[in-house]
Amino acid sequence: MRKLVPLSFLTVCILLGFLIVLLSASIHTFNVLTEETVIAELSFDRTGQRQYLARLRTGNRCEERTYPVIGDQWRVDAEFLKWKYWALLLGLDSQYRLDRLEGRYGTVDEQNSLPNVAHDLKNGTAIDVSTFANALGPANFLIDATYGSSTYHDIDTRSIFYVVKTPTGIITRSTQRPVLERDAQALAIAIERGCGAAPPVRRRIAAWTDAAVRGVLASVSRTMRSEPVMTESSEN
Repeated sequence: MRKLVPLSFLTVCILLGFLIVLLSASIHTFNVLTEETVIAELSFDRTGQRQYLARLRTGNRCEERTYPVIGDQWRVDAEFLKWKYWALLLGLDSQYRLDRLEGRYGTVDEQNSLPNVAHDLKNGTAIDVSTFANALGPANFLIDATYGSSTYHDIDTRSIFYVVKTPTGIITRSTQRPVLERDAQALAIAIERGCGAAPPVRRRIAAWTDAAVRGVLASVSRTMRSEPVMTESSEN
């Protein structure tokens, strides 16, 4: 019996550490919320009547993703994460992550009757920190509040739009899209961070662990779906 107590305590510690790593993977899909910062860059190319190809750059804006958008306007949603006050004292800043990109029509009637498409921008994790905190109920010691913020603007193929994060939500700013001419001089592009830089070790460990757990869960799910159901056959 004396040997079981230390063994059980060690098992609990290992499981707790494993849970912390998984939660860390979910938290790392959010970004630190500090001063006003550009968190996304959008430009649009027309592909048809009220149809566009959205070019989206996030993070250090080195990589571009493209999404089809239908409508007169574009809209970006973001999710904000506010910690409990004791967590703020420990240095955990409020955070955000991009949630969704979609098209938007100018009138409610058109929004309800015409086709539309939305795109998920957040990265899925094995454990979602918001869902986990809500499941704890009164025992929630992590999160004070989660809330959404949106910004939208008329689509203009001549503009570059910047989604700007503020301490309370997101807003939109824009500038004229540069037009390259045959004899024009080279454009100077400011890069806030070097492209291709490796993420911090803690983020890489959390992401690797989360991917491994999701792979195991997916494998178990496939096995359960493919397992044949045994039925009793009656003999004549």
